[in-house]
Amino acid sequence: MTFQPPSKSLTPRDYQFIALVVVAFLAICAALVFANLTLKGGGDFYVHWVGSRIFLFEKLDPYSAEVPARVQQLVYGESAKIGDEPYILDTPFQILPLYYPFSLISDPNLARAIYTLFLELALFALAILSLLLTDWEAPRIFAILFIFFAVFNFYTFQAISQANPVLILGLLYIGILFAYRAEMDELAGALMAFSLCSWEIGAPFLVLVFLRANYEKRTRVFAGFFMLCFILFFISFLTYPNWIIPFLRATVNNLRADFGFNIRAILVDFFPAQGAALGWILTLGLFLLLGYEWSLSRSGDYRHFYWAACLSLAAAPLLGFHTEMENLAVLIIPLALVFAIVHDRWHRLGDGLTILLMLTIFILPWMLYLFAVSRFDTIAQEIIFLFLPLSTLIGLYWIRWWAIRPPRILSDLVNRT
Repeated sequence: MTFQPPSKSLTPRDYQFIALVVVAFLAICAALVFANLTLKGGGDFYVHWVGSRIFLFEKLDPYSAEVPARVQQLVYGESAKIGDEPYILDTPFQILPLYYPFSLISDPNLARAIYTLFLELALFALAILSLLLTDWEAPRIFAILFIFFAVFNFYTFQAISQANPVLILGLLYIGILFAYRAEMDELAGALMAFSLCSWEIGAPFLVLVFLRANYEKRTRVFAGFFMLCFILFFISFLTYPNWIIPFLRATVNNLRADFGFNIRAILVDFFPAQGAALGWILTLGLFLLLGYEWSLSRSGDYRHFYWAACLSLAAAPLLGFHTEMENLAVLIIPLALVFAIVHDRWHRLGDGLTILLMLTIFILPWMLYLFAVSRFDTIAQEIIFLFLPLSTLIGLYWIRWWAIRPPRILSDLVNRT
């Protein structure tokens, strides 16, 4: 006869508490939707919403010129001018069905507000999971400060304002790292299949995961990836058999549009004579640096792999691809690691060092945006863009030695400075 502990049933007070939490959550969500209705922009969502509606209800090619024309009317009230974002849909067709539920809403403002709610929930989850992934036993005040930093910093504000899916991509990336650490290989591969868009954000990160999985012969990662890719591609070809050529054409047109930030173009603005050469040197140097770190981390322990994954995310905006300001919101993931190691290693300097770093990275972009962009426009925006990836790279190499070491022995903990 086995002993079974007595089951504890929920009391009426427990049900009341659960009901109160659910009502409070729904009230917050409703308030956020109403607040989102007042936001301007949203073109990164509208391009998928219009593309989905055109395909579902008008049976037109979602990669046709009709999509950017309609999105420009929604965002600018007219056709795009020089310097405006063209809003060309270049998302792979197998990812587009994720926007179908929102395309059923005919009001673009309401659809965008509801979609933005999901981004805000994803942002909150991304902040918490980024903190948990570090295994940082942070005091409660630092956990609250980091979540505040992650939610209200300039770059996540831009992502929310533009309704950019980068926050969902960040959640997928953090899920890949959690799944890989827990040896849930099929799940890690499936999440990677959903991440096959916006290669300028996550391509180096995904390459590293593939290299690590191949080195460790974790074939289930590839099984999960290719299985889901096959299913998604099969469904996409059933619904739109000829999407590949229009998609590639739209991708090329988007590259030709030359919109966004590019490290070589930025250096040409800063140093007209030497900028182009400096840009190529920096790009080549970063590729070589990533190759070196990948070769080390693929055979190292998980801590080393985690640090190299953060490095890959931080280096991606500086590799010469055209990218946008809001895409930098994904750097919440490496910044969590930087703050955790700094607080843990230099604890005797006081908690002020970690707070100072958070405040610097939080305040400086906002100050530049509020007081410099109106006067210097392009240069100020380029400085804001460069600030976060460069700061993150410097921070990652500052903590590198402590981040990739095995867990500290007792004497190391006692003697840390």
